[in-house]
Amino acid sequence: MKSAFTVCLVFFLIVLGLVGADTGSFVTYPASVASYLERVQQGRQTHAFVAGKDFGKWQQSARVALIKLIGLKQMQEELAGFIPSVMIGKAEDLGESFTRSLCSIETEPGVKIPFYLLVPKTSSPEKPAPLFLAPHGHDTLGLHSYAGAFQDEAHRKKVMAKQGNIAEQAASRGFIAIAPATRGLAAEVIIPDPRGRHGNRPCRAQLMHCLVAGRTPIAERVWDMQCLFDWAGKDARVDATRIVMAGNSGGGVLTAYTAAIDTRVSVAVPSCSFAPVIDTGGYIFHCDCCMVPGLRNWGDWTELGGLIAPRELLIVHGVEDSLHHRPTIEKLFSRVHRIYRAAGVPGRLTLSWGKSGHRFYPDLMWPVIGKALAEAGR
Repeated sequence: MKSAFTVCLVFFLIVLGLVGADTGSFVTYPASVASYLERVQQGRQTHAFVAGKDFGKWQQSARVALIKLIGLKQMQEELAGFIPSVMIGKAEDLGESFTRSLCSIETEPGVKIPFYLLVPKTSSPEKPAPLFLAPHGHDTLGLHSYAGAFQDEAHRKKVMAKQGNIAEQAASRGFIAIAPATRGLAAEVIIPDPRGRHGNRPCRAQLMHCLVAGRTPIAERVWDMQCLFDWAGKDARVDATRIVMAGNSGGGVLTAYTAAIDTRVSVAVPSCSFAPVIDTGGYIFHCDCCMVPGLRNWGDWTELGGLIAPRELLIVHGVEDSLHHRPTIEKLFSRVHRIYRAAGVPGRLTLSWGKSGHRFYPDLMWPVIGKALAEAGR
């Protein structure tokens, strides 16, 4: 039986407008706030997908506009003459089916992004292997976690409990795998927050510094991934026509943006991350560092997903993930699916639900990845 205090509290919140009837929203705001959010967050939606229009022209126009909106176009212009350099570390033979090297790539002057390179021992120029790029999310040890380069036993247990060594799994399946540090999230490439002005959160500090410079963290991270594509594509052991990109949480957000912008990605697997900017009530799902100012004037994640078509897109979520909202995710999926139907490839879009929380679900990923690459090779 509910206590008298609980009943009174619920009644009080209802009176204030903080709790209301089920609207299908993730959260409910007071009426005045909800009205304001509904008015200002709608945006102009200038590149929203409209059925019946020329699909190719829509994609081209929307992609060009997105590249400019996130600040990537500015970075391309500023860094036009810069040539990234790569340092290859010593390959560790762990007695497995692959070797692992800790490397780094300088993607702009003074910015060195460490990454693990995992190479199957069977790979060769005569039989190139597909590439697996796995950017991580809010985990300061993210690249080490994904590559299975554990710092200690506690780290190993934490990662393996959620099957988070995704790049290591890829290498064991014959992929040449890259597990890079995600700028602003990995300990090696964070922007400090002196005096805690930005909430003692380095990722928020990165956002603020990017905005001052006309960039976004998303642009910087996509740029880093593209530099890795450029470098790896020159390796004769890599089949650059078969590139899989997968990441969880913030790494999934980066996967979605990179795949939407760069058509070299054959298969995109954003895990526990593919959600609209806002739900129907105005709640913002993603972290500050994933913010793209004015995105709703461009479109939303419906269009972001549509830019990945006709390539394979597997969206994975956990039913117990408290950061996201299943009804909202499923509505978003249905909207993206309409775009995939318009592209003539409805079967290349999948939404799968894991039975747990905010983590990878390899058992849902690998069958779809394998099938997509097999079909691409026909």
